[in-house]
Order: sequence, then C-alpha cells, then structure tokens
Amino acid sequence: MIGIELSEIVELGTSVATHGALRAASVDIDDLFELVVGIAILIYEIAPDFAG
Repeated sequence: MIGIELSEIVELGTSVATHGALRAASVDIDDLFELVVGIAILIYEIAPDFAG
C-alpha cells in the first residue's frame, strides 16, 4: 500500500495540474474533436436513452 502524507497532497495536485495544463496546450484541434466524439459515443453506448 502506498502512503501519502497530508503535506504531499498539495504538491501532488500541483504536479498533476501542471502536467495536465501542458498536455492540454499541446493538443491540436483534431485531437480535441476526436476526444469529444469518443466521449459522445461512450455516453451513447452506456445510456442510449439519455439523448432521446
């Protein structure tokens, strides 16, 4: 089991947020479109009656 001290949580969150922001900045519009379409397909497959 991995132990994380309370004082390390802020550093971990900052590191993850920074990495996510840098990754998001490097995503081009085609990748974003594919991501949105993929999420829409996933939602439709999970709950087909949700949209209609």
